Amino acid sequence: MGIAANRIYRRSELGLWLERAAAGWEKFFTPEEILYGRKLYKEGAVRTLELNASDAIVCAKLADGSEPYCVIDFDGIEMRGRGGSRADLTAAALRVAGLYEIEELVADAFSLELFPDAVLEQAAEKKDAQKTQAEGDSSPETSSPAEPESENEFPKLELHFSSRKKGLVFAPFWVFADGSSRRAFGEKCVPVSELEAVQRESAVRLAAMARKAGFKYEAGVYTLAEISKIPSFLQVQLGSWKKYFLIKKDKNVDLLALGEREVSLSPVAKTLGGNTADFDVEWSPSVGGKAVAASEFSKIVGAGITSLRIVPDYGILRLSSADTAFVKNVERAREYGFEAGKIPRYMLLSLSDFSPKVGMSGELKEWADSLAENTAENARPLPDFLRRYQKRGVLWADRLFAHDCNALIADEMGLGKTLQTLALVDMYLRETPSGKFFVACPASVIPVWISEAAKFFPNIRCGVFSGSSNFEAADLWISSYTQLRRNRVLAESAFFEMAALDEAQFIKNPDAKTTAACMALRARRKIALTGTPVENRPLDMWTAFRWLMPGLMGQRAAFEKSAQTDPSFLKNIRRQIAPFVLRRLKSEVAGELPEKIFVDLACPMSEQQKSEYQKLLSEARGALGGAREDDSKARFTVLSLLTRLRQAACDAALLPWVGKDGVSEFGGKISVLLDKLEELFLGGKKILVFSQFARFLELIEAGIASRIPDVPVFTLTGSTRDRAKPVEAFQEISGSAVMLVSLRAGGTGITLTSADYVFLADPWWNPAAEEQAIDRVHRIGRKGDVFVYRMIAQDTVEERVRKLQEKKRALFNDLLGGLKDVSKHSKFIETVADILS
Repeated sequence: MGIAANRIYRRSELGLWLERAAAGWEKFFTPEEILYGRKLYKEGAVRTLELNASDAIVCAKLADGSEPYCVIDFDGIEMRGRGGSRADLTAAALRVAGLYEIEELVADAFSLELFPDAVLEQAAEKKDAQKTQAEGDSSPETSSPAEPESENEFPKLELHFSSRKKGLVFAPFWVFADGSSRRAFGEKCVPVSELEAVQRESAVRLAAMARKAGFKYEAGVYTLAEISKIPSFLQVQLGSWKKYFLIKKDKNVDLLALGEREVSLSPVAKTLGGNTADFDVEWSPSVGGKAVAASEFSKIVGAGITSLRIVPDYGILRLSSADTAFVKNVERAREYGFEAGKIPRYMLLSLSDFSPKVGMSGELKEWADSLAENTAENARPLPDFLRRYQKRGVLWADRLFAHDCNALIADEMGLGKTLQTLALVDMYLRETPSGKFFVACPASVIPVWISEAAKFFPNIRCGVFSGSSNFEAADLWISSYTQLRRNRVLAESAFFEMAALDEAQFIKNPDAKTTAACMALRARRKIALTGTPVENRPLDMWTAFRWLMPGLMGQRAAFEKSAQTDPSFLKNIRRQIAPFVLRRLKSEVAGELPEKIFVDLACPMSEQQKSEYQKLLSEARGALGGAREDDSKARFTVLSLLTRLRQAACDAALLPWVGKDGVSEFGGKISVLLDKLEELFLGGKKILVFSQFARFLELIEAGIASRIPDVPVFTLTGSTRDRAKPVEAFQEISGSAVMLVSLRAGGTGITLTSADYVFLADPWWNPAAEEQAIDRVHRIGRKGDVFVYRMIAQDTVEERVRKLQEKKRALFNDLLGGLKDVSKHSKFIETVADILS
């Protein structure tokens, strides 16, 4: 302490200042102000304290030499002004220091002047004469202070302790000789003027001891809200309080003295009647063998993982961090509007993780066990053309659907996600002939779905969804994401047996209108297809599962927060989604694949392509119709027009009268190729792109640079002087890369065995040339299989050429392979007519 303050006061007013000091003035100040004020008080900054009837004047001298002062105003025993302006920390702290000085003054005055040593000695001699409770009276517990039994002891200060949710609480009362009592502080309390010196000293002592123990005074009661301090106070400090005060406790206070008590859970998942596809969890919480009421249990969970909760009938309770997290995971289902007993069963798989601690009712246990079983491949009849892993994928999804779950197939590109989905459509269509099915996909992929259905499942009637669609006209409706967004109202008016999202990463933005349109689809079963389920951030996966199974991955805000703060976040997410995601890599199913896998990739044309193509087609048909038997010039014209048709099918920018400056967007082939390359690059793959048009390769390179700029691109064309340099660089680079190769430069004499995928950007009329290019990859030294994609423009000569290759391979080679034998004019006319038909 510093220099003692000069105190100016009237003895007759000390009783009033006693009440003011004991009235809990700290509540009017912030912790920062109290801390600073306490520091000033301990340093002796208060130099003069003047007490008047309604105010106190505090003068101080601070370390910086300044000499501020303040006035503390009172209205009766209540302080006015709430400690002054919060903007002035020093002024508020000075009031705090002044009030501590007032407490010290009052305590000194009553202890030394109004409570002389003779009385203290008498009290010490008689402290063993304390009253004891009647034997057997234990609830509520009452103890008497070790004070002398004389008439001037009354009234005695009695503290009524009780257990409340907000903490340990006591209310002070004056107990009189006749057994009556009145509040010690607050409304209708005993005025200080009616108290003797011993009672005044007792009141000051209580205020000081309560503050030291951590109690806060408000509205006539003291509260110890710091739960961690309560057991120690009851076990240790309360004993010393009994020397000075009567103590009375309610029956629940002793439960607090036991300290933390962990809540034990015996959770059981069970169906609660009604919809058997749903469940709820009964937690059966208990403490020391005593069941905890459901209403109280929910409050304990709400206290959080690191917090304690006082439940008066049970004491201080804590739920373990693991149990808290588990309960909150279950209860978050309520955030999605699932009513009691109406939590979808798919939530059970993720939330319980089949933990031994979680019991299941008989029906649910049977359900979970059957879902975990491996379904035999002959469980359902499936087409023979499906490979074994594709059959397993179909049966896996079917098993999930049968258990009221949905599925995400994340197979690597080329393994047949489309084919597996069509097999599911075919399966359910046979069971429900009137059922309708829906696929949303990028516009560039629509032709793939139509061609795959026509080739493998001709019984499925396909329709392209638009605003004028009549759902009765087809079984499977295929929509671009754009059309779905534009015609959302029509799409959501129908109920589908199954809905699929192809390239499901298109809904990775949860705020996009396209995502909202997908969310509005109503279907008995849902399946998402994507080779890249997570492109940039975990939220991509959250959005996909929000569509598949709402609630499985929680609310978005909590998901994003956990992604940033929880070190085990990814591990937990993998556990949650594991039962519903099927991911096979090419390397994992290599034993079931042929050495070379050929895929015809149908590509739509842009509107400009279609227009230019139709003009050229009309011109070619006219030239062919007017060709004479011996007219070699006409034959040359037709062949020239065929080349232009092939260029238009690739990209309108290849036509000399259009050029790259004459188009506003990439053609269909480049758009499809970029979609595929983006997926493959994310998987770390190497790709070869072949074309016989060097200018087409330049357009592809520009498209890659604009959309996927970070991927290394190598080129090998007729103008490449040192062919070994790009080949060697492509072979040795680690990670994703693409090489653009012209037929002329790359057909022979090079080895590119590090490539995983080959794209033939335009079909060659000589199949042998295609095989030659493919063999650049599939040579001795190649490890693994090769996927070969023939990119074929929809409804063009390329489709006709591809069909002729399959039907008349030998004739095709003879007539159009080398184009040297022009003597067979009739065969030439016949073949070209087939192409242009």
